[in-house]
Amino acid sequence: MTLAIAVLGAVLGILNTWNSINDRRVRIRVVPKWSIAPGFSGMAIEVVNLSAFPITISEIGFTIGRSKGALPRRAPISAQMFVDGTALPIKLDRHASFSGTFHTNGLENLDIGKAFALTTSGVISYGKSPALKQWIADLKRGG
Repeated sequence: MTLAIAVLGAVLGILNTWNSINDRRVRIRVVPKWSIAPGFSGMAIEVVNLSAFPITISEIGFTIGRSKGALPRRAPISAQMFVDGTALPIKLDRHASFSGTFHTNGLENLDIGKAFALTTSGVISYGKSPALKQWIADLKRGG
């Protein structure tokens, strides 16, 4: 009986330590989406803060071409391309999200790979979606 309680205590201690470490990690979900409204058709990159604390997003955009070094080459979306007045950096509370909606003009000639979001602390997360794959396929067909 004592051995079983000791094993249970050890397992619970390990789980508690793992959970504590996991709560201190920056976690972001990046989802590129179509954005269609009356008089507008473009893309949006949704960024969801899955962390247990607020984070600040400093840059969103797409990876382009082959990576050189530790980080891939990036094409950030400039503030002038946002149609909804979004200004970066933007602070996201825990479990909050925002979508940066933008025109795709000027991105046609880039070799786009994935969407990304970069925090002010230097953490970068990537995302793909069926919408992004369809848009990339349309770009390659010349549409």
